[in-house]
Amino acid sequence: MLKGKIVYLRLFEPGDYEKTYLWHNDHDLMSTTCGPFRFVSKEIERSWVQSKSENNQKDIYLAICAIENDEMIGWYSISDIDYLNRKCQCSGVVIGDKRYCDGEAFQEVGHLALGYIFNELNMNRVTGSCLREHIMSRAQMEAKYWILEGVERQAVFKLGKYHDICHYSLLREEYLLHLNNGDYNDRLIIRRVAAKIKELKTELNNKDQK
Repeated sequence: MLKGKIVYLRLFEPGDYEKTYLWHNDHDLMSTTCGPFRFVSKEIERSWVQSKSENNQKDIYLAICAIENDEMIGWYSISDIDYLNRKCQCSGVVIGDKRYCDGEAFQEVGHLALGYIFNELNMNRVTGSCLREHIMSRAQMEAKYWILEGVERQAVFKLGKYHDICHYSLLREEYLLHLNNGDYNDRLIIRRVAAKIKELKTELNNKDQK
């Protein structure tokens, strides 16, 4: 278990499908992810969660739970774990419980996950991707010093149109440098996120006007 002040992370348990089923079928929630929206049945979801709870070698699916009541509020996934080249992908962060969508839980999950990825899994490189217009995800990553490696143009078809995908990465040496410098202080990160949100909104507005 990885424990913070607001949330803790644990491996998926078979019964978690009851929550993930609702979130996978939430069209608004899934509209912010890079993957296509697909309806799932409870049986499909049960099998999916069961498979993730039984195998954590290449992919690790962690339930995000609120400390105050032990309820699952979302999940975090680490995929394509390559132990030879010491790299992996942050393949998804979903906060399904709308009571925890103010950004605090999202931020703490990121801190906990990065510590686990670099200090326990011994990864050297982690990557993450999001829709170009998903400002909160981009702001959180850039505020935590992830580097934008490129933009994959019109890479995903969702909501009747094509969307660009932003690809980010963070190296172990960069993470440790900023950690030791105190750059991951919550107040500093909150200020950086706010500044990045303004910056990214301007970027998207300029793009739309072209």
